Amino acid sequence: MRGYLPILVLLGLITHFGFAQQESAPATPPPPASAIPDGEARFTPEQLEEYYLVYKNSDVRCLRTLFTAYQRGAAGKEDEFALLKKWDSEYYRSKFTVFSREDNTFGGTLITIIFQQRPDKVFIAWVYQEGQKRTLKLRALEPGKFTEEDIKRIKIRYRIMLEDKVHAM
Repeated sequence: MRGYLPILVLLGLITHFGFAQQESAPATPPPPASAIPDGEARFTPEQLEEYYLVYKNSDVRCLRTLFTAYQRGAAGKEDEFALLKKWDSEYYRSKFTVFSREDNTFGGTLITIIFQQRPDKVFIAWVYQEGQKRTLKLRALEPGKFTEEDIKRIKIRYRIMLEDKVHAM
């Protein structure tokens, strides 16, 4: 029994100091529930008019044309249609709202969208100009890294855009 006493004392000290360090360490705040701010965003009429210009871009219009062609079973776009087949075709029946449009590091444009009738995912489309004619083609369509909480907040924050049937594509 005598041989075990120093080990028990040592384990007791390690345990005691281990807990003491944890208790005295500053508490790390929990990560935010979402990077999307709470509450509905307010936009001036001028800000909205500037935002609506995004729907005039040929790459945004290309997406609507492609989604419609896919729904109709058009020919000649099989490589792009293969990208669309990953997702329920009901998405493409809906108009979509553009959240962002930015140049891609590898060329083309990244367009972040959400479908008005199926706002359960935020998608990022990569549209690229190909060939001598610089024809716009869809290179990728993948869901963005948004949590359920992010999507919930997006629906509230950008409600005015999600409910806009006039400008959405």
